[in-house]
Parts: sequence; structure tokens; C-alpha cells
Amino acid sequence: MDFTTALFSILAIHLMASISPGPDFVVVSQRTLLQGRKAGILCGVGVCVGLLIHISYSLAGLTTALEYSEFITQAIKVCGGSYLVFLGYKSIKSSFSKQTETGGSEESKNAKKSAFWNGLIVNIFNPKAAIYFVSLFSIIPTTSMKMENLLIIVTSIILVQMAWYLTFIFLVTSPSIRVKFDNKVYLIDRFLGAIMVFMGLYVIF
Repeated sequence: MDFTTALFSILAIHLMASISPGPDFVVVSQRTLLQGRKAGILCGVGVCVGLLIHISYSLAGLTTALEYSEFITQAIKVCGGSYLVFLGYKSIKSSFSKQTETGGSEESKNAKKSAFWNGLIVNIFNPKAAIYFVSLFSIIPTTSMKMENLLIIVTSIILVQMAWYLTFIFLVTSPSIRVKFDNKVYLIDRFLGAIMVFMGLYVIF
């Protein structure tokens, strides 16, 4: 398989994986719908930094160690699942305590800053990410690939991921769509919080 074919194959697979519902997409959606465009973008950037970490150790061959270490694998599952449950609980709890949040408040600013870390932590502790990238990079022989070609693939994966997030974020924050759910934002908070709790428990058990 030539490089161009391999590149487009990887990007097509990754685009489908990005669009499919998962912990990363749920947390980005939650931040976007509740705290606006900037928080959603920061959360998406956090996810992309997490992807770079997964890609780095996948290419370094460290996933082999994870495959043979039940303890490490289980620890990642527990940490990742517990964090999702925690985020879901906070989301549900906040939906009952307040239904609106002013963008100029100090609390709102701190929440937007934490969006990056939410995205990063959720992605890093996603136990399926390592397996996914091992499978993804098995399409091409990365050990014999030129460094510049490898950088093109890695950069393209991150750009595809962020392009999908930006498309979604700008779509749902456009005035014509935003006005439809602004008055029901607390219900969205509860719904997405419940999904995160469910996903967290599923990952753990």
C-alpha cells in the first residue's frame, strides 16, 4: 500500500471513529452546550492533546506492555471510568442548583479553563484508545516509514479530529440552533451527565 492510500485510509477510519458517540464527544458536547463555544473548543483541544499522548506511546511500542499488564489496564479503566462518573455527577448536581450561568462571572471563567483539562483527562484515561491506535497504525509499517511521512499522518489525525469538533461546535452554537434549547439547558445538563455516569460505570465494570 502506497503512502497516499494509507494516509486517506487512516483518515477515513479516524473520521468515522471521531463522529461515533463516545466519552470524548459527550464531554465536548456537554461543555459546548452549557458553557459556549470557547469552552467547547478548549475541551476539544484537550482531547487532541490526549490523542497525541496515545499516538506517541503507540508508536513507541509501549502498548505491548499494556497488553500484558492486567493491573495497569484495570487501573486505567477504574481511573477513566471514575472520572466520567465524577463529571456526570457534577453535571447532574449543577443542573439542579442553577439553570443559568453568566459568562462574566468568575465561576464561569474557571469552568471554561477546566474544560481543557476535562477533555485531556477523559481522553487519556480512555482504555479503548490504546487498542484503537494500535489497530489504526497496523495499516502501515510505521517502523520503516520516513519521519516526515509519519508527522504528516499524526498531524492529519489531529486536524481531522479538531475539524470535526469545530464543525459540531460552530453548528450547535449558531444563534438559529442555540435559541431552540437555551431555555432547556438544565435538562441537557442532566441528560449528558447521566450518559457520562453510564459510560463511566460501563468502562469500570
